[in-house]
Amino acid sequence: MHEATSLPLSDRCSANNAFPSTICSSITAKVAGRTSRRSPLEDSNLMTHTSPSARRYQPDWPVDVLGILTIAVYGSWYYGFGVLIDDIGAGLGAGSASLGLAFGLAQVLLGALSLASGRLLDRFGPQLLLGVIGPSGAILVGFSGRSAEVWQFVVLFGVGGGVSAAAGFYGMTQAMLVRMDPARSTQRIIRLTIWGAFASPIAIPATEFLRGTFGWRVAIEVPAGAACCVFLLAARVVRRVPRHGEFEHSSTWRIAVATAARSGAVRWHAIGVFCTYVSMSTLLVFQLSIMRWAGLSAAAAAGFGGARGLLQLLGRLPLQRALRCYGHWFLLSGARLCVAVACGLVLVSGNAVIASLYVVIAGVGIGAISALDGIVARTVIPTGDFGAISGVVTFLGAIGGGVAPVLAGRLTDVSGAPTMASMVAVSAGVIAVASLYRTRWHFTQASESNRCSG
Repeated sequence: MHEATSLPLSDRCSANNAFPSTICSSITAKVAGRTSRRSPLEDSNLMTHTSPSARRYQPDWPVDVLGILTIAVYGSWYYGFGVLIDDIGAGLGAGSASLGLAFGLAQVLLGALSLASGRLLDRFGPQLLLGVIGPSGAILVGFSGRSAEVWQFVVLFGVGGGVSAAAGFYGMTQAMLVRMDPARSTQRIIRLTIWGAFASPIAIPATEFLRGTFGWRVAIEVPAGAACCVFLLAARVVRRVPRHGEFEHSSTWRIAVATAARSGAVRWHAIGVFCTYVSMSTLLVFQLSIMRWAGLSAAAAAGFGGARGLLQLLGRLPLQRALRCYGHWFLLSGARLCVAVACGLVLVSGNAVIASLYVVIAGVGIGAISALDGIVARTVIPTGDFGAISGVVTFLGAIGGGVAPVLAGRLTDVSGAPTMASMVAVSAGVIAVASLYRTRWHFTQASESNRCSG
């Protein structure tokens, strides 16, 4: 069979210049089983059509506003913390371990609150999360910039970061997209994470500018205020999320979790997410200080850190095409392996060549993971309980991401070098890859068993 005949009809039309786009739309609409009369211009998915008109930007407002929220919330404390850690320590007389505790507390609290926020989403929709919980957390983060003592900073920054993250990080916003429209959730998750790829390249240079110009306190307060405003905007825009009763669901949170825990695929997926966040959290918190330790100047380290965030787009923009060619299992294993490699490579990033290589590998790996973890979760977690189970998985990932900076900071303080901390992160990344293979095996076995019983 000729290769072109295996393509979808819409792709064959758009690949043939002899067909005007209007004819392609008309032909596609007549394919058996399609009842929609929408033209390609009305489809909010930017990446499933190849005609020139479909490549124009078309707003999908709930996804786009959640994307802006991703930039604001991740930028308000998650990415900016690594830029400020040295100045905060000097200003408050704190060591790396104490400040790592603030970041770790935010991660752990993110997970703990995700247990409740996921169920709140399933039962009541997103307004409470976006309009009340998220803004409250952002305000607390802002107040941490006024701290006079280390304990005040740890409490305000940790609690505020955890509360805002529980409402605005990917674990919750991706769950909103899955429940809005499960059939289009893959494309919308990819679109959301493309927006999110700009969080690091915007947050790191902006935080460095605010730090150098106004000091570390203002560099905390301004991004936190921006996050609060975007939360309120998102609460006005994101309204249509199916609630309790619109999907088949478990009667209680405990039953939902117990049912999911009996699934080997869900268990190994959660283990993989835990290990992945151990690696990524260590890398993201300490990458700038490690680069400076390796020999780069503070400005150069901040520049490479921002570039790493921008290059996360390399892991997201081609993702739709890559998914068709290789599938999400293969791509996620490659992304997790990239993170493991980056955790070791950053130790020798004292020159521009190695730092550039690190930026590419880390950017591609971290960029792809944010989308692919959500896609794999959509595959293995039941839709009716998606918010609740996603909250549990987010909790475990947050535990890993919260413990890692504390452990890494302690190892660095004791040894005087970040080598041991990076090796722990490399090991966790390798375990995450192995966990994914177990997840796939259990999922395949369960699928075959369901087909036989059906």
